[in-house]
Amino acid sequence: MKKAAGLLFLSSAIFYSSLAVPGVDGEISAGYMKQKISGWVQYEGDRADIKDDLNIGDKNSYFIRAKLEHPIPLLPNIKLQYTRMRFTGDGTVTRSYTFGNITVNVNDRVQTKLDLDHYDIVLFYNLPFINMLQIIDAEVGLNIRVIDFYAKVRDVSQNKEDSTSFLAPIPMLHGSLEIKPVGFFSLLVEANGIAYQGSHYYDITGELRIKPIRNILADFYIGGGYKYEKLKIDDIDNTSADVKIKQPYLTAGILF
Repeated sequence: MKKAAGLLFLSSAIFYSSLAVPGVDGEISAGYMKQKISGWVQYEGDRADIKDDLNIGDKNSYFIRAKLEHPIPLLPNIKLQYTRMRFTGDGTVTRSYTFGNITVNVNDRVQTKLDLDHYDIVLFYNLPFINMLQIIDAEVGLNIRVIDFYAKVRDVSQNKEDSTSFLAPIPMLHGSLEIKPVGFFSLLVEANGIAYQGSHYYDITGELRIKPIRNILADFYIGGGYKYEKLKIDDIDNTSADVKIKQPYLTAGILF
C-alpha cells in the first residue's frame, strides 16, 4: 500500500504541474482487475505447476498509472504504472516434487505464495506525422519494468518451507496506439516486449474508453479492457518460470 500511495502522490503532483505549465498534458487512472494465472515455477528442483502443485487460483487486484507529456524537444515523455500481483494457495498435492530444500510428498498439505508485483517506467516519444491527424495518437519508446518476484512453498504436513526471490529490471520495447474517431470515446492498444538468452517477456493490452464528462480543465473517462501477459525466465538466482496472466479489468481516470 505504501508503494501505491507513493505513486498516487506523484500522480497528483503531475496533475497540478500540468495545470501550472502551458503545453503539458497527462493522465491519472486506476483500475480493478481479475488476474487468471497459469504456468509453472522452478527453484532448484522440479517444475511446480501453479494450479495443480501450488494450488494457486485467480486473484482480484488493482493497478495505478500516470502519464506526462510536455512540449520540450528531444526530452522523452514519461508513463508510470504499478501493478499488484500477489497470489496464494492452500491445498493437498497429488504428486511429489522438490522446491528448493524441501521435497513435497503426495497427499501433503501445502500453503504457497507467488508475488509478481511490477513497476513500469516508460520513456516515450509521440510520432508527430501520425498524430497530426488528431484521430490517431501513436507512441514508441522504452519501458523499464522492475519485477519484484517472490515464491514460497510451505509443507504444512512436514512443517518445512523454502522460498526464492529477486528484484530485476527488465528493459522492454514499448508501443501504443490510440484511435479517437469522435470526442467521447477511444480505443487504446498497447504492447511491451523483449526476448533474450532463453527468456522472453511481453504483454498486450486493449482498452475501450468512454468520456462522459468533458470540461476545460480535464476529461473524466471510464473504460474496460483486457491484458495478456507472458513471462518466461531462465535461471535468475536459480529460479525459472513460465507464467501466463490473463487480466480483464475496469478502469477510471482523468485526462488533462
